[in-house]
Amino acid sequence: MNKVNETIGLTCLGVGTFPLDNLMVKHSKDDVEAICQHVGGTAGNVMTILAWYGWHTLPAARLDDSKEGLLLKTDMEAYGCDTRYVTNTPDGGTTILDIVHKTGRDGKPKMTLTPHSPRGGRFVNYRFWTLKQAQALFDSLEEMPDVFFFDRCAPGNILLAKLLRERGVLVYYEPSEPVDRNFLRAVATSDIVKFSNERHPDVSFTEGFTDKLFVQTMNEEGLRYRLRGGEWKQLEPVWNPHFIDGEGAGDWTSSTFIHAFGKKGLPRISDIQPSLLEDCLMEAQRVASESVSYIGAKGLIHH
Repeated sequence: MNKVNETIGLTCLGVGTFPLDNLMVKHSKDDVEAICQHVGGTAGNVMTILAWYGWHTLPAARLDDSKEGLLLKTDMEAYGCDTRYVTNTPDGGTTILDIVHKTGRDGKPKMTLTPHSPRGGRFVNYRFWTLKQAQALFDSLEEMPDVFFFDRCAPGNILLAKLLRERGVLVYYEPSEPVDRNFLRAVATSDIVKFSNERHPDVSFTEGFTDKLFVQTMNEEGLRYRLRGGEWKQLEPVWNPHFIDGEGAGDWTSSTFIHAFGKKGLPRISDIQPSLLEDCLMEAQRVASESVSYIGAKGLIHH
């Protein structure tokens, strides 16, 4: 893989989903081509993409000790991640996602995604940090990261967000769950909340917060943001006529935005100017648009 020849000098700690993606292309009923097998998921993609950008990334994952769980840790290291907080234990969890790309009858690209576990059964098998484990992880940190990223509102993840934010760490939350009590607790403990209009078309949960940046991606309509409780402002999309696969575009948006924000000095949300913010968001859109020209969430890295 061609790593960006740059060291940003910043650290990101990330928790959430780290499945093993089995990426395949179905040419016909009896012809299925295996493309690659590597770490995926929102947290997994963001940690590995940021490492490619030159960040010191610390994925914190509770994986099982199956060959797939061990492969996930090895693959994170191949991308340049520091895996000191990745564990492989019998009580951990590993999810495998079979991602099959094919051309539909209408001639348009289609994708199917099937989760299963190394232990058998078709189900998602993540193990998130418990409150006790999250506190122990926080206490074990030799130094504070610059950014904390999480993609699930599990209680342990929320505790980490709260503890780290109290220490001045920039907290970035990318939810996929429906709005509920834990979702709102996760929002309250974050500085930046980024989500898609497909998963969360109703943005009423953003009301009343004056200390955050909300970003809503809207596919071909670009994205919009709400800064410090102000009005929503929309940015035009970056069009790519060579679309092949949209998988991972949102992860490239988050990763590139964090990277661009880091290069601007990681300003506090209370201090950030709209012009600087829009520069970072447009850079994120540009790279995300480029990423859809390739198959797989990290096809842009491997092309």
